[in-house]
Amino acid sequence: MARTCRIDTDRYKAVLFDLDGVITDTMSLHYEAYRRAFEKYGIAVSQLDIYLLEGMPSMDVGREIVRLKGSNLQEEQIRKLVEEKREIYRSLTVEHALPYPAVPETLRMLREQGIKLALITGSNLVSVRKTLSKAGLENAFDTIVTGDDTPRGKPFPEPYLKGMEKLGVPGENCVVVENAPLGIKSAKAAGAGYVIAVTTTLPPEYLKEADDIMQSFAEIEDCLARRLAASKENAQDQ
Repeated sequence: MARTCRIDTDRYKAVLFDLDGVITDTMSLHYEAYRRAFEKYGIAVSQLDIYLLEGMPSMDVGREIVRLKGSNLQEEQIRKLVEEKREIYRSLTVEHALPYPAVPETLRMLREQGIKLALITGSNLVSVRKTLSKAGLENAFDTIVTGDDTPRGKPFPEPYLKGMEKLGVPGENCVVVENAPLGIKSAKAAGAGYVIAVTTTLPPEYLKEADDIMQSFAEIEDCLARRLAASKENAQDQ
């Protein structure tokens, strides 16, 4: 079992996952799409620029990069840039959008244990559907919240609050799995009972606000899914 695994599995009824960098190995695709789109406007972006803003809706990412880089792009130009980025990203997912190892097995195990599952992402619905289809996870979640569904995205609490509401599970009974600071802040602000960060895209120093930090989804499988299964078996034996 993962060395850092401290979760009290008896109290949790739902797990809410971020998509890119948690479920699917697609953050590098988002970066490449942003890089190409911004390059057309003479703006250079690094992986860290994009990864630290991961979880924000795309328009908010565009605005923030423009602000950080001191560019004078106007709103309509940013909107066009974001649409170009989305088209580039969708073309990249045709070949490269794959789930991390252990993801399908873990999701299936959780559902078999009666745990409700949600996907909470800042990406738009079209991109999310394309990514999930390529990854073979179209029906893996009980509900999905995208960047189209709330007036404010991560780091504000609305995305996770919306997911909890749609699942019908209070925040205190929810686990969240994230890979970025803004997502962790969003989950905490929404009152999530336990937040796990995975270091797929950023090192631990950026993820300190999480309750637990793990190196891979395989560790999450060991910690979360198997402990939940064991907890349910123990309860049935009593």
